[in-house]
Parts: sequence; C-alpha cells; structure tokens
Amino acid sequence: MRKLSFYPKLAARSIKNNRQFYLPYILTVIGTCAAMYILYALNFDPGFSQLGEGTTNGQAYVSMFMTIGIFLVSVFCFIFLVYTNSFLMKRRTKELGLYSVLGMGKKNIAGIMVFESLYIAVIGIVLGLALGILLHKLMTLLLYSLMRLPVPFGFSVQLPAVLSTAMFFALMIFLTLILNLWRVGRSKPVELLRGGNVGEKEPKINWFIVIIGVLSLGGGYFIAMWTPDSMWAIALYFVAVFLVIIGTYCLFTSLSIMALKALRKNKRYYYKAKHFISVSGMLYRMKRNGVGLANICIIATMVMVMISGTLSLYAGSDEIVKLNAPTDVISQGRHYFYYTMEESTPEERELINPDALNDYVLSRYAEAGAEPTSGYQVEYLEVSLEIPYNGALVVSPTLYIITADSYAALTGEEAPQLASGEYLLCSGSPYADYFTDSFSYLISSEYNGRDYSDPANYEFSREYKMAGECKNVLNDVIRNQTIITAGNDAANLLVVDGTDTLNEIGLTSKSGCYYWEGRYNFAQLSDDEIVALVDRTIEQPYDFGAAGCGYVGYFYTTTRVSFERDIFGFAGGFLFLGVFLGLVFMMAAVLIIYYKQVSEGYEDQRRFDIMRKVGLSRREARRSIRSQILTVFFLPLIVAAIHIAFDFKLVLQLLTLFALNNTTLTALCTLGTLAVFCVIYAAVYMLTARAYYKIVDARPQEARN
Repeated sequence: MRKLSFYPKLAARSIKNNRQFYLPYILTVIGTCAAMYILYALNFDPGFSQLGEGTTNGQAYVSMFMTIGIFLVSVFCFIFLVYTNSFLMKRRTKELGLYSVLGMGKKNIAGIMVFESLYIAVIGIVLGLALGILLHKLMTLLLYSLMRLPVPFGFSVQLPAVLSTAMFFALMIFLTLILNLWRVGRSKPVELLRGGNVGEKEPKINWFIVIIGVLSLGGGYFIAMWTPDSMWAIALYFVAVFLVIIGTYCLFTSLSIMALKALRKNKRYYYKAKHFISVSGMLYRMKRNGVGLANICIIATMVMVMISGTLSLYAGSDEIVKLNAPTDVISQGRHYFYYTMEESTPEERELINPDALNDYVLSRYAEAGAEPTSGYQVEYLEVSLEIPYNGALVVSPTLYIITADSYAALTGEEAPQLASGEYLLCSGSPYADYFTDSFSYLISSEYNGRDYSDPANYEFSREYKMAGECKNVLNDVIRNQTIITAGNDAANLLVVDGTDTLNEIGLTSKSGCYYWEGRYNFAQLSDDEIVALVDRTIEQPYDFGAAGCGYVGYFYTTTRVSFERDIFGFAGGFLFLGVFLGLVFMMAAVLIIYYKQVSEGYEDQRRFDIMRKVGLSRREARRSIRSQILTVFFLPLIVAAIHIAFDFKLVLQLLTLFALNNTTLTALCTLGTLAVFCVIYAAVYMLTARAYYKIVDARPQEARN
C-alpha cells in the first residue's frame, strides 16, 4: 500500500467506477476551460492591429468585453467548481468510509484523492485547451461579424492565453483538492461510511426565513415596477437583483415547504398514489434540495435576461443609427462658458448668444463648401445651487436648466410659453421637492464677513415660480450632450424662458457652466467634401480661456459610417458576451440538474423498491415519478419567467440609455429568448429524467442478492 504506483491505479479505478458522476464534471471542466481560453485568446489576439481603418473603438470594445467576460467566467468557475465538487464528495462518502474500514489511513485516502485531482486536471485542462484552440477562430469570426469589423487573417495559438488558462484551472482544482482533504481530515470513518444513509427529518417552517423571503422578493419587484427612469434603473438595478436572489433562496427553502405541507393537509389531493409519493418525497428533501432549485432558477433568469437584453440592443442598432445619424455626415459645434469670474463684461456676455454662435458655425461650414440640410440647437446651464429648504441652507443636486426652444428641439413639441422668472419642472429625482412650487438661491458663495450662521444675513436671488410640469427629457439631454458625465442619477431638469435667464442664474450664483450645441446634418456629400468638412471643423474655432473668461468652443464632425461602426461594435460585443456567458451558465445549469436527478434517483431507488414489494405497480410508480419530476423540474423555470416579467420594465429603461425605446422589439426578443430556453430546458428534462428512471427502475444490489 505504500508503493507509489498503488495510488494512481486506485484513483483511476475510482474515477472509472464513478464515471457517471465524474464524466459530467470533467466535461464541465473541459467546457469552461475552453471558454476561458477563447476569452483570453480574443483579448491577446495580435489581429487587433488589423481592426480596420475608419474605426477607432474596435480594439477598445473587444478588449473591454473580453476583460469583463474573463472576470465573470473566473468568478463563476470558482463558485461552480466548488459547488459541483460537493456533489461528488457527497456521493463518495460511503466509498471513502469503506477505504477507512479496510485499513487505509487518511494519508492513504489523501494520496488517492491527489491523483484523482491530477487526472481531472490533466484531462480537463489539456482537452479544454485543445477545444478552445479549435473554436477560437470560429468565435473570432462570430464576434467580429457581430461587431461588423474586418476579420483578421491567419490562425495562431496564443501562448499567454494557454498559460493563463492552465494556471487558473490548475489553481481551481488544487483548491477543491484542499477542500476535499479538509473534509476527509475532520470526518470519522464511521461518519463517512454512513454518509449516504443519513435520513432526513421532516423539515419545519422557518417563519423568519419566510418573512425575509416575502419582504426581499416584494422589495425587488417593487423596485422593478416603481423605478421611474433609466438613471434610477442604473442606481437600483443591482439592489433589485440582490433582493430577488435572496427572496428566491427563501422561496425554495421555506415557502416551498409551507406549500407542500398545505398540499398534504388537503386529503382529497394528498391521498392519491402519485400525489402521496411525490409530495412526501419532495417534502423531506426540499430543505436540502431547495438551494439547488434556487440555483437553477437564478441561473435560468441570468441567462434569459442577458441574452434577451443584448439581443434587443443589437436588433435595435439600426434604429439607433437612424435616430442619431439620419444623414451621411453629422457635425456638432459646441460652446462652453464657465461662470468663474467675479464680474462679466458686456463683451463676454455677448458671446453667450445662440444666434451669433449658430452664424459662426455655419460660416465655418461655408468655408468648407458644405451646407447643412437640417439641424437644431440646444443650450442649457449645468449648475448646483445653494438654496433654502425646510429652514436650512442646502446644496442642491446637479441641476440642468434648458431654454424653452431647446426643450422644443429635443421633444419635437411646441416651445412652452414662459414669462421671465417662471419654469417647468421635469424630474424623477428624489430631490424634486427642492424646486416644487418655487425656489431661490444664494447669489454669491462669498459672505464678505457676514455671520452666515444666521440665514437672515444671506442675500438671495429673486424667487422663481413653478408654472407646471413637463416631459422629462433629461435622458435626451444626456444622450445628445456627451459632455455630461456625472451626477445624473440625482439630477433635476428645469425649463425656463430663454438665454437671458440662463445667464442671469449663472452670473449671480457665480457657479455652473453654460453649454451651447448646434447639431447639423449633411447629406449627399462626396468623399472630398467630407474630408474638407472634417479638416475644417476638427480644430477649435475659438478659445478665450487664456483671457480668464472661461470660454472654450470646438467642432466635432463624424460620419454615419463611423457612428454605425461604433454602435454595432458596442452592441455586437455585448451580444457576443451575453450569448457566450449564457452558454457557460447554461452548461452549469445542466450539470446541476443532472447531479440533482442522479442523486435523487439513488435516494429514491430503495424507497420505490420497497413500495413495489408492498403492491405498488410499475405503472403507478412511473406516474408518481413523472409527477414528482415535472413539479420540481419546471418550478424553477416558472419562477424564472415571473422574475423576467417583473424585470422587463427595468430592462426597457436601461436600453433607453442607448437611445433604444422600442418596447415591441424588446418584448419580442424577451419572449423569443424565453421560448428557446424552454425548448432547451425541456430537452434537458428528457435526458436527465431518463437517467433518473433508469436508476430508480434498477433493483438495488442487496435486493438482487
């Protein structure tokens, strides 16, 4: 027994005898290893240098999405390999206990387990890398096709990807080995021998967990249905996800027990052969298997949300392009003015003149020999004010103040008629109360020695009065004015009469920034005209920053082709990552379902054999088995569909950040994803149920003796 050759042989025999458990596990290691190599190889691909002229973001998009994918797959592999390894160890406890009874010490058992892990590592990593290398080029073609990028020529094996993947999975398998050795080291031989025969007590309803589950699930659903706009959706999405996950675990571990006990009390339902056996069987194992069902439900929800959301974005990319680039060339002239000066001269104020700015920009286009076919202008003030609220002086969140004409340009509606000092409030922010009815603000941040602990000594602006509410176009402002990058989750939007009011608020508050943007569309331009236009407008036409006035202005010109590449590069990369991760997570769900079916099959084998001996017919047994499997198997899918229904509004709001507002398209993508997933799920059911039937129908070894 001390010979080193004994351990490899016994380890190989153990894997062979338990192949129905080890084979799916090894296949999963191979699959996840291949997936990890593909992500690394795409990230290290030297073809990045050939990503095509005319697009500047292709490499950045690929690198970004592959980095995200590597991180998510790494975290997932760690959790999943540890989770599935627990299934293997649970099934092998009796075998390891038998080794102990036959005279093996824990060191001998550890030697066997070391070689078992070595075999799994060599087979899984080598075959996984081989599969990844074979599929790498296919995945490259798929990714670059979705992103509409030119595919780099050639085939290569990325050595950094090979080393990174091999080291990662070697570390993961080593960690599972350490965990297994720790479990065996702290267990007694008798406990290992009886590990597979420990019965389950009837589970009790834990009302604390029930309450936590109801509150968590209700809270997550409430956030999903209440969230008013995309900014709130970004802030609260993962809070809602966390609450739903907690609620799902509580649902399957406690609420399911309560439901099964309610069915048992229903005598007309319970005292039938198929219901009696299925309900009692599920009740006694639900405490333990509820976590597995919750895992399946959560993974199914993740897969469908990822694929449906990314598919919607990709399918709506043409719509986004048409909205943002209706013509061949789009040019934007922008002007910034920072209110940082103590005083503003008449000459400086004259520069804040949208008509003059528009004329200046058009003159630059005329110099390039181009005339816009359409366009609009937007001007607004970004500022944070010190305002009195509930008897105290508070600093408001970021406030965007736009003119009535700008509001009309963004919405396509008529410009609202407002008098000087009146405003419309458009906001979903929790700070909207600051500007409800009326507001005024501290006109200077300098207190000139006054005792500012006494509000009576403050000097405030005139009072601005609310004239009504309006459509919230804050997302349109953020989407069209790419310079806005922060503070949007708590922002408010006001509409005022015109430029003079914007300048008045900026000058008196001595804070904030004035923005003007003219967006112009050009159609039917030749290549030479496009080049001349870009060359003419790529420079900064005016810059008074050196004089200390805080003025900066510039042009930005792009083509529809360039914009289309950016949109499809982003959406295509998102879709690839969503489908890729969806397949990896689906593989995990299949393995969890398989282990669940097989382990329950061995648990139910003796029970059904006893019932057949006391008169249960084969037909009745199969009906009972079918009822039990169908109930448990499709419950996670039903709950996942409910999660997706509540998540739909959040997905819609997040898609609006990408200028996609097509509810019908998103609904069709979601329903299509759900339908395809149901078909795959049903196929998995038939395959795993067959394994369950085969185990349950087989007579135990002791019964044959």
